Amino acid sequence: MPSPYTYVNSVLPTSWAPPRIVRERICSESELAELVLSNDPAIAAARDGSIEERILSVFVHEEVLFGDPGFIPANRDRWLENIGHFVKQDLPLQFVAMAFAYKMPNPLKTNRMAPDIGEVLMLRRFKAVLDTIETIYAPGGRLTILEEGILGRCQGVDQASIDAYRRGTPACARIANLKEGQLDFHSLDDMVHQIPNFEARWLFEQERMRELWQQDDPAVLDAYNVTFPNARTSVPMLDYPHAVVAAAYDASQTDSALRYPRDYIDKIAHRKFFAYRSLLALRDATGFLHDLRPHALKLTVSPKPENLSVVPINRWSGILPYHGVPVLHADGRWEILYLGSLGSAVGHVEALHLDGDEDAAPIAYRVVSE
Repeated sequence: MPSPYTYVNSVLPTSWAPPRIVRERICSESELAELVLSNDPAIAAARDGSIEERILSVFVHEEVLFGDPGFIPANRDRWLENIGHFVKQDLPLQFVAMAFAYKMPNPLKTNRMAPDIGEVLMLRRFKAVLDTIETIYAPGGRLTILEEGILGRCQGVDQASIDAYRRGTPACARIANLKEGQLDFHSLDDMVHQIPNFEARWLFEQERMRELWQQDDPAVLDAYNVTFPNARTSVPMLDYPHAVVAAAYDASQTDSALRYPRDYIDKIAHRKFFAYRSLLALRDATGFLHDLRPHALKLTVSPKPENLSVVPINRWSGILPYHGVPVLHADGRWEILYLGSLGSAVGHVEALHLDGDEDAAPIAYRVVSE
């Protein structure tokens, strides 16, 4: 669901219904690469106009545009100028996207620590955009994924989980099969070292934003009211039984034993809001992204006027890949669903594993009976 502050994932299940696995299969990278092709979009650019105008037209295509369709026309001149910065120098367009933080540590969402086919599908969507640009403009484009592992510090995610996720990204990039030069990864961990006096400035930004919230600042309140409910679903819950986690998110259940986990969820999510929003504020105030990739165009799944929004997986999936598990339906459609409701959402499934994968959990599921 589009939001200028965060991607709002589908509502969590309130009961535990894990996948009904009837068989398991080990797949090679090439076999998985073949399976994901069914989700590739067909994107076309405008036939007329300048190179800059035709490149911009890619981002209003129905398979790309995400969020308010008025954002690009309203800021058309600025986008054409930004694209023209590279075109006039005959350089590849530079894009950046904050993504690929870690698998959310909530057992209702997923049981993996490493990336899975969901991330591959997201990379394939970016590839389709870059490939289309290359048909218009020979130097093409280059995307830098800004790995968001640093966000784990905002909500207490175990560093080992973040490290395990990063070790799995090269395999996903190979399966996605982008062209040489199209993709790069850069960890935002270096904000700590690149931004002078980072720790103190981050603490200052958090307290400043907390004060604005307490003063009922309209902009901060609006961001809080949208992101807090979503942040509750990403709180680390791996040390609770699955059924307890599901019950904790069910407001209709009044068992007193749920008071502590609910209080834990609310307090961590509350803190995360200030830590996360202030981290973004510090990133922007210091010009960190510009210094890293000068004049780069920002791609996002949180639509806002200053960014280009891209459909992350497809138009029927309402969950980002880090928050769920990838499911291949019998008709060839891929969808991101929650692990905790997979048993009730679809029929029996085949668990697909990547050969040699460090993570023992399935890298995807294929429906064998709806």
